This record gives sequence, C-alpha cells and structure tokens, in this order.
Amino acid sequence: MFAGLDDIDWGSLRHAYGTAEDVPGWVRGLADPDPAVREVALDAMYGAVHHQGDIYDSTVAAVPYLIEALTTPELPGRDGIVELLASIAEIGEWPDDPDRDEDDAEMCRQASRAHVLVTAAAPRLLRLADDPSPLVRAAAPKLLVALGPAIPDLPELLLRLHGTEVDVPAKMGLLDALGGLPLDDGTVGRLLELAESERASMALAALIAVTRARPHRVPLDGVTALIERAYAEEGPAAEPGGFQTDTLIGSLRVLAEERDEGRRAPHCARRIEDLTDPLGSRVPERITILTPLLASAHDDLAGDALYAANKMIDSWRGDYRDTVAVIAGFLDRSRQLAGQAARMLKHWGPVAAPAADTVAGRLASIDARPWRDGLPDWALRSTLHPYLEILAGLGDERALPLLLTALTLPQRPKDTGYRLARYPGHGARITAAILPHLPVLAEGEREPTEWYAFHGALRAFGADAAPAVPRLLAAPMREWSATTLGRIGPAAAEAVPALRRAVSADDPRLAAAAAGALWRIDRAPDAAGLLAAHLDGPGSRTAFEELAAMGPAAAAVAPLVVTHLGAPPEGHWWTPVLAALALWHITGDTDRTVPVLTGGWHGNPLTRPAIAAAATGPLAAALEPLLHAELAAHQRFNVRPGSWSSSQVTDDEQLRDRCRSVLRETR
Repeated sequence: MFAGLDDIDWGSLRHAYGTAEDVPGWVRGLADPDPAVREVALDAMYGAVHHQGDIYDSTVAAVPYLIEALTTPELPGRDGIVELLASIAEIGEWPDDPDRDEDDAEMCRQASRAHVLVTAAAPRLLRLADDPSPLVRAAAPKLLVALGPAIPDLPELLLRLHGTEVDVPAKMGLLDALGGLPLDDGTVGRLLELAESERASMALAALIAVTRARPHRVPLDGVTALIERAYAEEGPAAEPGGFQTDTLIGSLRVLAEERDEGRRAPHCARRIEDLTDPLGSRVPERITILTPLLASAHDDLAGDALYAANKMIDSWRGDYRDTVAVIAGFLDRSRQLAGQAARMLKHWGPVAAPAADTVAGRLASIDARPWRDGLPDWALRSTLHPYLEILAGLGDERALPLLLTALTLPQRPKDTGYRLARYPGHGARITAAILPHLPVLAEGEREPTEWYAFHGALRAFGADAAPAVPRLLAAPMREWSATTLGRIGPAAAEAVPALRRAVSADDPRLAAAAAGALWRIDRAPDAAGLLAAHLDGPGSRTAFEELAAMGPAAAAVAPLVVTHLGAPPEGHWWTPVLAALALWHITGDTDRTVPVLTGGWHGNPLTRPAIAAAATGPLAAALEPLLHAELAAHQRFNVRPGSWSSSQVTDDEQLRDRCRSVLRETR
C-alpha cells in the first residue's frame, strides 16, 4: 500500500506551513484503522496540504496516493478521502487572470496539475458510484461533479444511479450533486416528477436540486407542508462517533452529532436553508415558506428555519416585521433555541425592533446579573448578555441602567462602552459613570479593548464628555485620544498645548488626528496646512476626513486635495472618494467630485455610507439616481462572498435610511 510514498523528496515540497516532510504520515493516517487517527490526518490535510482550498506542489504529489486509497476496496476512511479529492479537483481549472501575482500563478499551475491527475483517473473513480460502502457512495457524487467533462452525460448518470440506489443518504448525495450541474429542461422536468412521487425527504432533495440549478423553475406552492412532512419522517438514526480529537474537523463533527441528537429525521438536517438560500432575492416567497416553520412546536424544524431566516436577513432586504416577531418567541423556548435566536437578533440592529418588548420582558424576568445568566462559562468574564446587546443596539432606554451597572463589575464586559455610545442623550450621566473606569495608559502600554470602547462612547457625547478631558491628558497622547478630544470640541480647550505638541509626532496618524482636533477645538489657523502634510501615507484617511470637517476654511489646500482624485490602480477607491468628499465640503464643486464619487459607489460599495452621509444640496441632487438605485436593490450593499460582519445588517439599514432622508430633502 502506498508504494513509493517515501521515495518522494517531501522536504523539497511545501504546504501552507512550510516543508512537507509530514505529508506521508498524514496520507497513511487517512486509511488507519483507528477513526481518531484518520480524523487527525484528514484535518491536517485540509489544514496544511489543502489549506483554505489552496493547491501546493505537495498537494499534487499526494493526489496519486489519494486515488490509490479510494480505489482499494474495504479500506477504512474512504468517504473522507472522496470529499478531500473532490475539493482538490473542483478548483483545478481556475479562471485566467492577467493581473494574478506570481504566487497565485504558481497556485494555478499546481491546481491544473492536480486536476489533470484526477481526471486521468476518472474511469477508476467512476466505480465509486457502485462501491459496496454506502458512505463512499454518498460522498462519490461530489467527486463525479468535480471531474466534470471527464464523465459524459453526468446528469443522466446521476439520475440513473438514483433510480437503483437504496441507501437514503446516498440517494440524497446524488440529488445534491445534480444541483451543482447545469441542467436542461428535460432533467429539471424529471426532478420535478421525482418531487411529486418520492417520499417527502427525497422530494425535498429533488426540489433543492432544481432550486440550486434553476431557482426560477421550482414550484413553491406546498413547500412548507412538504418540509414539515420530511422533518417528521423516520430515517437512519444518527450514530455518534464515540471519540473526540483536538481538531477543527473533530469539533465540527461533534457539533453535528449534538445537532442531530434527538432529531426525528437526521437526514433532513439543515435542508430548509438548502432550499431557501438559492431563492436569493425572492424574499417574500422565502418569508412565506419560513414564517410558519418558525412557529413549529418541533425544535428541529423551528431551529433549522431559524438558521435559514438568519441567512436571509443577513444578506437580503425585506419586510421582516412579522418574521422577527415570531423569532422573538424563541426566547421562551429551549435554552439552545433561545440562545441561537438572541445571538442572531443582536446582529440585526433596527430589524430586531419588533422583538424589543419580548426581549425587555425576558431581561426583566431573569436574575439580577443578566449579563451572566444563560451564558457559557467562557463568556462569563467578558460578554454582555445578548438581551442587553439587542436593546442597546436599538438605543432602548430599558437597557441603560443595566449597562451602567455592568461598568461596576470586577470583570467588565468588553463591549459595554460601545453599547453606551447609543445613548448620546445621557452623555453627561454616562461620562461620569465611565470616568472611574477609563484606563490611563502608560507610554508603550497596549490599549485594551475597553479603552477603545470607552473612547467610542465619549466621542458620541461631544461637549457632555468634557469631564473626561483631564483624564485623557493624564496619559501620553495617542491617535484615538486626540480624535476623542477633537470630538469633545471647544469644551476640551485645555488640551490645546498637548495637541500642539502632538502635531509634530513621528506617528503620522497621531499627528493628523491632533491637527484635526486643533481645528475642532479652537479653529487653529494652521490646521489645514498641517493636515495637508498627511494626504499621503498612514494618516491620509484622518487628514481627508478632518479637511472635510473644516469645509471652506481649508480652501488653501484644495489644489492638493484635487491631486488625489484619480482612480486607484488597486480599485479600493477609498483615497479618491475621501479626497472627493473633502473637496466637496471645501469648495462645493460637483463637476469634479460627482464622477469620482460615482466611480467609488460602484467600484467599492463599502464607500456608500460615507458618500450618502455627505449628500446634501447640489451633491444630493447629482447623486439622486444612485440613491434611487440603492433603494431599489434587493441585496444588502455590504454582502461579499466569503465575508461577514456583525454590523452588516445595521450598516445596510442605516444606509437605506440615509438614502430615503436625502431623497425626501431633494423633493
């Protein structure tokens, strides 16, 4: 077995973390009789040899041995190897990109080599579809799809195999694979026929395949009832592994085992989102499907609907008032469902408003230390209770007394300051409460998270934060403290000498922040010139923003600002957008700024909130088509593949509110 594996000079090959001498041991471990050894080896292969989907020369060198293992009957662990090889093969033909750097170009070459090796073995790998092991048969369709053109008439083959397969997970695997292929009308029609004739779980899988391949062909009438029948269906019992490993794969396996424990139909787990995710912008239809499922008395069904609703709300705009009201009811269900719902609600910002009264009621009903109740041990030292975060995110007054109490805890929740920033109307009271706990940092001491959080609150309070000035000046000046002093404004006049010294600091971020603060506090006449010195380099963002705040008073440096309006070679757009915003505030020139802002709006959607915030008067009129288009869009502006932000929904809702406000003012 694995002949020649040790003859390869693995030390000359590399994976994500260095040379590849450890790869032979991992390859052998994939087929070890001990499932724990196999799990550790598979985790290492994903974590290093196929790290985040990348392909290295060591990945290519391992491929023949993965194929050998897969084509050796009765070898243990082959289902995991099938999925690993499918992942390696499916990215084997990366798109051409003339701007790819050398590292990416090399990765592309290695991926192509791996793909060639796998497709050359297609006739042998095709036999996995008839393998004696149902686990292998369930995983094999992913590999067949990854082989692509190497297997002719693949949709027809998968449907034929589905007709003869008897194992439920394997039958589902075949239908799931079909959803990843381009399907003609005939194949879609046969899948829809299956959806009418098969048992509920299989009918649901057939609809999911159609939804993934042709989302506008799937009939949605009766889908909710079909899902309810599928989740009530008897199926193969979930079998716990009976062991644990200190690996990511192991942790995910254990989580899946815990998720499936007590389910009526473990083979249907998380199938709701598989159906609704591909529907994308069809939000009303998704709401129609999900809202009744959320109200189910069965935790498995309601919990999966909750995850599907979360993914919808995170990415798509819609009227979620009724849906959120139903989700608020989860707070009175099992501890697990209540925790899941609370964690989601706290990230939805204003969308969570229909749940506010329910959240406040639950908060009032738990013990006197609600930032502790219901949290796992690891969170007790550092985290606010999600109920508090939900209400604070809405600026709800019912959270404020508890947030102020949280300040006095020996181990303060780290986000308390950020949440207090939501209450600018209580700035003086909150500042007085913060002051005893505001860290005074020594030279070279690293800023703790709560230091940033407290500064965020003080900035929101403006002149009401003036009592904090002496404490801010008791420590060496830093960029954040200079910015905070500036936001306090003229009430921070005693900080001027320290800020005057800071404008000569070696740190350009601090120097720019200090120059901006000098203008905000006492209208320093040299502020514009000091800021103009930082239009290039690390302090540029602060410099542009502070020049924008100065407005016409910075007219002398407008010609320098103009030189930064050019489109960026990297395409990130922040520098020209910030320059254009500064120029607009300084000169009111729309002829030169609107084309740049339009380019930034489309070129980097993350610039949109800053652009919309500046849109007044002639600029608002010029940007009106962009604002209308934004409000007509279905997807949230900040949704990007492979990324997520806890403020994603809040930021999008605020952008939409700003667009509406600007358009009302332009009428």
